[in-house]
Amino acid sequence: MEGTCGEADPKAVTPLDVANYRRHLQNKNRKPVTVNNALDAIGSFFTWAKESGIVESDPTEGVKRLPEQKAAPKWLDRRELGALMRAVQKRGSKKDQVLISLLLHTGLRVSEAAVSLKAKDVVIREHSGHVVVRHGKGSKYREVPLNATARRILSGYLADLSGEWLFPGKNGPMTRRVAEKVIAKYARLAGVKVTPHSLRHTFCKMLVDAGESLDRVAMLAGHENLNTTARYTRPGKADLEKAVEKIAWE
Repeated sequence: MEGTCGEADPKAVTPLDVANYRRHLQNKNRKPVTVNNALDAIGSFFTWAKESGIVESDPTEGVKRLPEQKAAPKWLDRRELGALMRAVQKRGSKKDQVLISLLLHTGLRVSEAAVSLKAKDVVIREHSGHVVVRHGKGSKYREVPLNATARRILSGYLADLSGEWLFPGKNGPMTRRVAEKVIAKYARLAGVKVTPHSLRHTFCKMLVDAGESLDRVAMLAGHENLNTTARYTRPGKADLEKAVEKIAWE
């Protein structure tokens, strides 16, 4: 306002000024999310100014936000996944290996796995098995099947486990914070960005890429809304790179 009108009086700001500022940011090649964050900040200011009686109306009302390209969830590609698992196998304790493998092969939230699971919640048979999530998001109960890899890893671990908790801590089960530190440790050793939720995203993405229907993936992940699961059909950066490589002339 000072640069264009010579004054910075909030009462003098009009919707046109806000729209011009939006265009100014666009001309400076700011990303839509950055422009929208600026509009949100201005909107918060004028909401306060209106409630405080400084201005009579909010000039940001009616000024449209820029459409943002929705990013796909952050999952691990095969190279990143391989690096992580090599780091865990080479440097990790048995408990750490089982924790990360379980998260990756079941898609459990870290609060459902590290913090809540007891040894009795893991059922392993000769050709099948499942893990019981007694208090998932929204206190929902569900049973998640265990594939052959998860059954093999868990079988050896359970044979040597004493106590009721699947991942015991100092006083009860492992805490969420400790689980996050465990994953961060091996992510650092592998040189990749990994969070508990990115392992969950990787699980869902692998199922979608394997051709599983969204309703099956939703049930396994404990999603109430299929729109949440549909995010994994959105192509990531690597997917787009593979797409354009298919028509390369090299």
